[in-house]
Amino acid sequence: MMKSTLRILNLEDNANDAELNHAMLSARWPHCEFLRVDTRNAYVHALKSGEVDLILSDFTMPGFNGNEALALAQQHLPHIPFLFVSGTIGEDTAIEVLKNGATDYVLKHRLMRLIPAVDRALHEADERIERERAEESMRQSEHKYRELFECLGEAAFLADEVGGKIIDTNRAAEKLLGCTRGDIIGHKQTQFFAPDGATTDGNGHSAIECKAIRANGETVPITVHPTRLTLYGRPLVLKLCHELPGKTST
Repeated sequence: MMKSTLRILNLEDNANDAELNHAMLSARWPHCEFLRVDTRNAYVHALKSGEVDLILSDFTMPGFNGNEALALAQQHLPHIPFLFVSGTIGEDTAIEVLKNGATDYVLKHRLMRLIPAVDRALHEADERIERERAEESMRQSEHKYRELFECLGEAAFLADEVGGKIIDTNRAAEKLLGCTRGDIIGHKQTQFFAPDGATTDGNGHSAIECKAIRANGETVPITVHPTRLTLYGRPLVLKLCHELPGKTST
């Protein structure tokens, strides 16, 4: 979500130029907090505070240059948008700093570009944060799913309903078939199951009695309980398999 206020760190040795930056951005963010620093120590201290939404930096300053400023920002606050606002940066240098992680650059004599450049940088930062949150949420969900899947007492096979290929399985399935997960995933269910016919279990749920085909060619009589489900819009079938006691394998 776009911020209504900004905490802006401006590395600028010229007080008048810093005031122009502040005036320009205040037109878009009236309540922005603007901190100007003009030394390396003050800049590093501000970075370490972490209370920054945006970094603006001149490129040429006495005893301190833009490349150093960018490198320090990448070290301390790599996810914060960093824009050069400079009157001396050339095209070749601009291309180089963008490759090194700068978000954008604005020439001082074209300061009207500052607001749209900052707007775009903040939008991109918000999108990146949301994407990272979504990816982290998915990783956590996949981790919980994996733990649950592995804790199942039954041999479990998750397969594409349309193509029939197995896309996931668990350790119990590896034990049942006598092969590794890598040997199972990507293969069609027909390679491992020889159906006999439909039946019901003691609770009236539909089930299938068939034979599991092991890696060594042996077959094991099993009961399969299939469940249809949809994951990320994809129709899947989860099959939980129980080895039938007292029946002879062939």
